[in-house]
Amino acid sequence: MNEVLRARPDIKREEILDMVAERKKTVGAGFLTDQGALFLIAGELGVKLMQPTSTELALKDIFVGANDITMIARVGAVYPVSDFKKKDGTTGRYRRLTLFDQTGSTKLTIWDDNPEAMKLDGVSVDSPVRVVNGYVRQGLDGRPTLSLGRRGRIELVQEESKSRALTTVAERRKKVADIGGEQELIALEGRAVTDSRTSNFTRQDGSSGSLTQFDIEGEKGEKLRVVIWNAVAIAVKAGQTILVTNLRVKRGKNGEREIHGDNASQVRSLSASHGQPERRFSKVNTVKVPYEKYDIEAMVLSPPILREIQLGDGKSVQKGEVVLGDDTGEITVIGWRDQAEMVGNTEVGEKVRIVNAVLRPSRMSAPTLELEGASRIEKAQV
Repeated sequence: MNEVLRARPDIKREEILDMVAERKKTVGAGFLTDQGALFLIAGELGVKLMQPTSTELALKDIFVGANDITMIARVGAVYPVSDFKKKDGTTGRYRRLTLFDQTGSTKLTIWDDNPEAMKLDGVSVDSPVRVVNGYVRQGLDGRPTLSLGRRGRIELVQEESKSRALTTVAERRKKVADIGGEQELIALEGRAVTDSRTSNFTRQDGSSGSLTQFDIEGEKGEKLRVVIWNAVAIAVKAGQTILVTNLRVKRGKNGEREIHGDNASQVRSLSASHGQPERRFSKVNTVKVPYEKYDIEAMVLSPPILREIQLGDGKSVQKGEVVLGDDTGEITVIGWRDQAEMVGNTEVGEKVRIVNAVLRPSRMSAPTLELEGASRIEKAQV
């Protein structure tokens, strides 16, 4: 409306509203919104309007120098708060994340003039987040990097359709056989062939450091060495199938490929050593922390429902939904795409185990467990 009034000051708002009502009645025949009618009217008046587009950018669309941008992505890594020396000699603080979507990945730096955003309340690896009022600068590697100053904020994405459209860590994982030259990895899946071992060392500047290393292999026996610098509470046992996040492929001194991580890397066990699961199953009433992963053992209470859902980008995907319960309560489990088939294979009255599912907030505030790429449904022993 403002665009039309600006271009045609000779026409009053009330006149345009009357035209909108007329077009909706005579032309639209029930199919025109007010905005759609305005597009028709603008054309008749010779006013060119831009088709409205989303203000939420994909990572491939960010460019050096951009300001006040909004974008959504998933979190690939969360770093602890770090210190740096300012030009005036004082000490500043910042916190860094890795973000990714279907189109790429980037770093996000939150500066200490925004202490509330630095808390990252509820944000963890794989969380869908919205970055608001960010700006883009050139990183040391020449690539665009996001920053968040005092005017910006980072928040969890609550809209189900938007979070569904974002690829997950499990969906972006690579197998050992997929690793080529130097590259960054959101996640790597493999089987540990050695226990992890940690070493401490002293740098040239006198500061201390540590590294944790272990070997993993692929399905055809391909082996890679994993080195995680300044690792935080990482322990790996030989025989485990694991998912390691936030990595990069490098060449060692002998020219062989190595996988390097840092203090934001995580190791998730997809199976216990020696092939024997060692899991504790949560009761339904303890499944409370959004975006945390849970294992539950419960009874199927409803027939599984499978249906096609159309996403915001126009694509259609399959969704499976089933209600489970134990002696503490009930919970809904959903799966998308391939995981929907696992949901569809459940039967009312059978006891199942849901492994490595993520708690998602829902519109009705009811707990909902979502299956991801590394999730599975097992038949429980009766």
